[in-house]
Order: sequence, then C-alpha cells, then structure tokens
Amino acid sequence: MRKLIWMACLAYLLTGFGHIIIGSVLEPMIEHYGLSYSDGGQLIMNQFLGFLGGVLLAPIILRKIGRRATILIALFLFASSQLALYLLIPWNILLAVIPLGGAGFGIIETVLAGLIIGKLREKKASIMVLTEVFFGVGALTVPVLSAIFIATGNWNAIFIVVGSFVFLCFLLWLFLRFNEFEPLLKKEAVNKHDEDGKTLKLRYPKPTAPLIVLGSLFFFLYVGAEMTFPNYLPSIMAMTSDLSEAAMALSITVFWGAMTLGRFIIIFIVDRIGIAKLFFISVTGQVITLGLFALSSNLVISFIVIFIAGLLMGGIFSLGLLVINEGIPGLEDRTTSLLIAMGGLGGALLPRFAGSLLDQYTVDVTLWTLFGLAGCMFVLMLLIFRFRKRLFI
Repeated sequence: MRKLIWMACLAYLLTGFGHIIIGSVLEPMIEHYGLSYSDGGQLIMNQFLGFLGGVLLAPIILRKIGRRATILIALFLFASSQLALYLLIPWNILLAVIPLGGAGFGIIETVLAGLIIGKLREKKASIMVLTEVFFGVGALTVPVLSAIFIATGNWNAIFIVVGSFVFLCFLLWLFLRFNEFEPLLKKEAVNKHDEDGKTLKLRYPKPTAPLIVLGSLFFFLYVGAEMTFPNYLPSIMAMTSDLSEAAMALSITVFWGAMTLGRFIIIFIVDRIGIAKLFFISVTGQVITLGLFALSSNLVISFIVIFIAGLLMGGIFSLGLLVINEGIPGLEDRTTSLLIAMGGLGGALLPRFAGSLLDQYTVDVTLWTLFGLAGCMFVLMLLIFRFRKRLFI
C-alpha cells in the first residue's frame, strides 16, 4: 500500500508544478514571443480549459481502459506539453497543444482522488490530505526553481526539468506493480444489466440530488475563494499599506506555506477528531479569519490572520471531497470529477470577478465580498451535513 500512496503523492507533486509553472515564467515568455499579458492569460486559460475537460472525461476514460492506462495517458499528455513549452514552438500551435497538458493533470488528480476515496479502506482521509501536501509543495517549489532558471537566462529549461520528472513518473507507473492493489488499476468489469436483463444506467439516486447540488456550489465557491484570496493579497496589501513589493509578495508565501503546514498537521489529527468535525472546524475558521482580515488595519495582525487562514483552509478541499462522497457511496469517481470540475470553474470565474471589484470599488468591497463567500460556504456546509444525515437514516 505504501508504494501506491507514494506514487500518488509523486503524481500530485507534479500536478502542483503543472498548475503554477506557466505563471512562474510568464514574464520572460511573453517577452520572448513579443506578446501582451492578455495573450499570456489566454495560454493559462487554455491550459485551464484542458484541465476542466480532463476532469470531466476522466470517469469515462477509466471505465473504458482502467486506472493505470488512464494515468499513463495523462502523464504522457502532461510530459508532451512540457516538451512543447521547452521547445518554444510557434505561439498559435502552443495555444492548441497546451490544453492537452491541462487535461493530463486534470485526469491525474481526478483518477487518483477517486481511487483513494472510493477504493482504499484504511486511512483514506490521511492519504488524501497527504497528496494535497505534496501538491502544495509542488506549487511552492516551482516558482523558486523558475526564478533560478530565469536568473541564469535559461528560463525555458524549467519545462524540460519538470517534463523529465513527469516522464520518470510515467515509467514508474508503467513498470511498478502494487501487489493486492493491482486489480484496482485494471479495467473493472461492470454489470450493465439488471436481473431482468434491462440495461442499467449509472445514475445518482434521487435522494442524493440535494447533496450533489450543494456540494457543487460549495466547491465552486471554495476553490474560487482559494484562488482569489492569495492571488490578490499583494494588490490588497498595496492598497492598505506602504509595504515594499517584496514584502507584499511574501503574503502569498505565508498563505501557501500555512496551507501546506495545515494539510501536514491534518494527517496526524484527522483520525482522532474525525472527518466531519474537522471539516466543520476548517470552514468555520475560514469565516472567522476572513472576517478578521476585512476588519484589521494592523499589518502584523493581518499577516497573523493570513497565516491562520491558510492553516485552517488547507484541508477543506480534501475533507469536503470525503464528506460528500461518504453520502453517495459507489459513485466516487463521478462525484469527485464533478466536484473538482466545479471547483475549477470557480477558480477561473471568481478571481476575475474579484479583479473587477478591485478596479471599480474600494478594497473594502472586495474584502467583505470574500467574507460573504465564506459565509455562504458555512451555510452550504450546514445544509450538506443536514442532507447527508438524511441519507444515513
């Protein structure tokens, strides 16, 4: 089991690289191609659209060919996109190729999360959070590596380095065997007919519909808030303080570092406290900290609140997946795909909405909007618990 867990962690580390890598070298990239920031944004958006497509297609693909083959295809797409970025192929061709890379790490995240949540019997919460820790390490590490390559003048070399790690991961998934867990990676036989010989369709039972809707809304808001809050922290701090650019950028590191630390702590306490209680604590803590951040005008307090917010928000994604999937057993792959896709949609739309607020209104409007989103998530969480309890009765 350890071998499978560490391979999942390695894959999540690489997806952490994949989500951040283009943004970390966007400045020299648009300078090389002679383009505008909006063109660079288009490249990132295309990768995101590929990610969404991969997330939604993952359950269909794995039912056809099994988990190992699906993961291998995803890693191949991921590695190919990194090679294209390294070779600095013509821009229009790159715009068409980059969604394949996004689809690659979208499939990886969905398939592995569904495997952990739906198929592993022991310590699934700890394992799921551990993979998120590695994702966070990847997201924190790649900007540092990119900065080193930018300083040497070989900024595009970061892509071949990451691509090489992805290809190594491909080889490991191809040749490693996982003993008693090996059947989980092969194509599973599905009974397509009921006792009367009628064709069965994989559908959600009607009583689960509220849980699916509420969970989708929750993930839309959560990932949107998770992407908005840290990404606009330097801008918010610039409007509310006279800090240097380096100090303002440090706010992002504080938040993501705290998120990674929070996920690491959860690994050791989730079995004692319980998934549902820890989820409640995390979402409640998010509301309180974002409210305090909106109220505070003191820099020291603001940085403390940023750290605590990151610490508490670190486990919401993984814990939310577990809480909702526990209410709908047997459909983990499909549910996980749907929730991650809705989260990705929120991660694309809400930061843009927040940017518009910052352009048109005072910074306080954005801060209280973030607090309002956290409040909506708190209400959604309570409703999720209510409908989940009904399903268990």
